[in-house]
Amino acid sequence: MKKITLIIIAVLMGLALNAQISVWDGTAERWTHGSGTEDDPYLIENAQQLAYLAVQTNELHYSNYEYHNMYVDTCFLLTVDLDLGGENGLEWEPIAQDGISLQTRCFGGHFDGGYHTISNMNIKDGSGRKFIGLFGHIEDGSIKNITINGANIDLPSFHLLGISGGLGILVGYGKNVTVDHCFNNVSMVLEYGSFEFGSLFGGLFGRMENSTITDCHNNGNMTILEVKTNYSGLAFGGICGSLYECNIDYCSNQGNLFITQSGNNNFAEGEFCGGIVGIMSGSMTNCYNTGYLEVNVAINEPSSFIATASGGLVGSTMSEKDLSVTNSYSATDINITGENIPSFIGGIIGYKFDDAQAVSTNCYYLDIIESDNEYGFPQSEAFMKTQDFVNLLNANGNFYAMDVMNVNKGYPVFERYYSVEENDFTNKISIYPNPINSLVTISGENLLKIEIFNIMGQTVFSMICNADKNTINIANLNSGIYLIKVRTANGKDFAKRIVKK
Repeated sequence: MKKITLIIIAVLMGLALNAQISVWDGTAERWTHGSGTEDDPYLIENAQQLAYLAVQTNELHYSNYEYHNMYVDTCFLLTVDLDLGGENGLEWEPIAQDGISLQTRCFGGHFDGGYHTISNMNIKDGSGRKFIGLFGHIEDGSIKNITINGANIDLPSFHLLGISGGLGILVGYGKNVTVDHCFNNVSMVLEYGSFEFGSLFGGLFGRMENSTITDCHNNGNMTILEVKTNYSGLAFGGICGSLYECNIDYCSNQGNLFITQSGNNNFAEGEFCGGIVGIMSGSMTNCYNTGYLEVNVAINEPSSFIATASGGLVGSTMSEKDLSVTNSYSATDINITGENIPSFIGGIIGYKFDDAQAVSTNCYYLDIIESDNEYGFPQSEAFMKTQDFVNLLNANGNFYAMDVMNVNKGYPVFERYYSVEENDFTNKISIYPNPINSLVTISGENLLKIEIFNIMGQTVFSMICNADKNTINIANLNSGIYLIKVRTANGKDFAKRIVKK
């Protein structure tokens, strides 16, 4: 059987300068620092300790015919970059990996990636698994501040009995989860898939319910070939395959999405592809997609197939559920081809079920799309790269800025990564020189932590301060605009925009 391979992306964004990297050797060891509280989290100081978390959550903790949520309200902090050894043939078992029916494993804690990078994750043999990702299954917890880079995931098949399965690079399935500031830079290629009861695929998340997702971004392409589904449909999105009653804010997709589905499909409900989300209910605010969408479907039994639908931001609504999309845009082309099946294209939302309610407010899409509905307003490519378009998006607030560094094909980026937070510490902390060639000095009293962000919000440098004066070498950074944030011991933040020559 052919395999799913996640291809390593050459450009690794979000990598901290001079960061320590722990390479996994295939073993597991218990963490030795911390007590698991918010103020004193368990420290994940090497790859073996992250593997220990996976081992612990994947044991069958069974009582009274139920499998329980592990590490509820327990806090973890990653302190180094990790290489999970995929290039060396090591296989990663997802944290809280659901198995066959009744074998429910779940992580209920709070995981802070500490702005670190996890690279080269390789998962083999997806047979019988429900949810696939760095985290398989998480409920009532949170994940933040993680970047996923070069990985190699190898799955011969992906299916689930009884409910749609989920594949996401970060999380397979999440419920009542808060996710903040996470990035995926990995391209996924699924060469063959035979799925029972449907599946949900996303650049970061497979399937999420009653959750809040903020400041998450996908830069990896997704290609799914020769898909065969039985008894249900398939949803596919740059950020998430399916969002049920979720709120998603300040998220973006720049990866291209391509899927082809063929063969016998019994009672298949449909195929839904969205630049941000495949199928969704809830609210989307301040999101954009600049990745290309292409869907090819050839079904032998089209009478049982509802439709294929693609939207610049959302593929489809959910039946009997509400969806709102606000202050968002899609600057992409969409191509759907199929044989004897209904097809729908929308600049913002691809398809709306008759029993669903959907509304879009201050949303725009590229005018090369012949939208089948009236969600959003078409605009030319030239106009969408102007300050006038930024002003249009910012009619109700200060959300977007011009792409002066050309990191988003010239289309608007989020203003929050250009902004400077003024407070009482403005005159007590010095950052010089500015502009900068290679060395920048940060000085002040009670300095605790220094972070540097690019305009996409990714952390390119992070350090804990041991002195009141710190000189940092940023010669390896590309020329452009960055944001330095300084945290003091009393919890106050200071930020300043800098220019790297």
